[in-house]
Amino acid sequence: MIISHQRSSLRRTSLLINRSIFGSNQNATTAAAAAAAVAVAGITLPTPNRSRTRTYTTYDDLPEEHRMIRDMCRKFADEELSPNAHDWDKNHIYPKDAIAAMGELGLMGIAVDDEHGGAGMDYLAYAIAMEEISRGCASAGVIMSAHLSLYCGPVQAFGSDAQKEEFLEPYASGQKLGCFGLSEPGNGSDAGAASTIAVYDEGNDTYVLNGTKAWITNAHEAECSVIFATTDKDLKHKGISAFLVPMKDMQGFSLGAKEDKLGIRASSTSNLIMEDVIIPKSNLLGETGQGFKIAMKTLDAGRIGVAGQALGIASASIDCAVKYSLEREAFGKSISNLQSIQNKISQMSVARDSARLLTWRAAILKDSGRSFTKEAAMAKLAASEAATMCAHQAIQVLGGMGYVSDMPAERHYRDARITEIYEGTSEIQHLVIAGNVLKEYKDLLE
Repeated sequence: MIISHQRSSLRRTSLLINRSIFGSNQNATTAAAAAAAVAVAGITLPTPNRSRTRTYTTYDDLPEEHRMIRDMCRKFADEELSPNAHDWDKNHIYPKDAIAAMGELGLMGIAVDDEHGGAGMDYLAYAIAMEEISRGCASAGVIMSAHLSLYCGPVQAFGSDAQKEEFLEPYASGQKLGCFGLSEPGNGSDAGAASTIAVYDEGNDTYVLNGTKAWITNAHEAECSVIFATTDKDLKHKGISAFLVPMKDMQGFSLGAKEDKLGIRASSTSNLIMEDVIIPKSNLLGETGQGFKIAMKTLDAGRIGVAGQALGIASASIDCAVKYSLEREAFGKSISNLQSIQNKISQMSVARDSARLLTWRAAILKDSGRSFTKEAAMAKLAASEAATMCAHQAIQVLGGMGYVSDMPAERHYRDARITEIYEGTSEIQHLVIAGNVLKEYKDLLE
């Protein structure tokens, strides 16, 4: 069975990446002996740094396990996602079987430690996988991204051992789906203005939650959500805490109607409504008042996922435009020979490839344990704008055919637009980037 074979391949890549990063005990012993020898000789060598970054510029440069991930995801996208994406989008159908298959492949927990049910791979592998999955179906991409970056990510980073066992392992393994409840009807970009309230009941050692979360991806399929609520109004953003809130058969918890969206229509988006929802104190994620920090760190990582999704949309748009230009004839020759068409193809490819390098850089920095806030914002900004531009130009190449649903160009155009909005608008990305650049200069001048 192809799924079983592909999943075993993914597990093998996990072993390969562990070997490539950590090496063997024998190598470590040899390195230590060599360091001791040069120290005796009076030679000073830099201390080995396991988090030292290595950059990649082409797919051929990537380690074998990352190329395997790309090949596996591309094959899955071509065979399982692309042929069905039009129908899922047109009829607003959640791709249940495809998402289950992605879970079987290990993709729904690709960046989660294998001890907690994931594939144990890095964020570079995740970004590569996101591009290929989203090239096949942007809705499948956002379902995966919201689940992995926004739900599994904070649980893995801030959850207790007991929380990881209950709220991470069955999700990272693909058995269950999660979501992320930060935005509200009255605030989007202002993440520190949470009006959802969590009141601690000391007598019962529980929290009582009241409020509404808006624009929540995976709302109708998820079984648990990371919810951000104010626990101390006087402390403003430092008074926000994060909670793990089960969503099935939870008294006082309900869902709003599914939003009728412009794009990514195979994924569900709706409000999460909490009216006196009672959860045990043990469902507090991290420390009291740590919610804003958890949200910001989660969004940093999430922007790499969205960048991967946007790259997939850009790549799908380029595929559509180039193939059409080679087949369509005008003035007695293929329109691919026209300079105006070639200019568009060039512009699309440069924008996509530039954004891909920024995305890989952000992922590599995250994997190495270094700061990546600015770089993730750059990647998300560049990739989302590239997706929008590529989708726009693809329609221009196709002309009238690009405006009808017979061709996928119009779906890519609709799907691309959201990537400039969720997980931080383009305007917010500019603020994040500029704020970091200004700080770097101030530090240099002091």
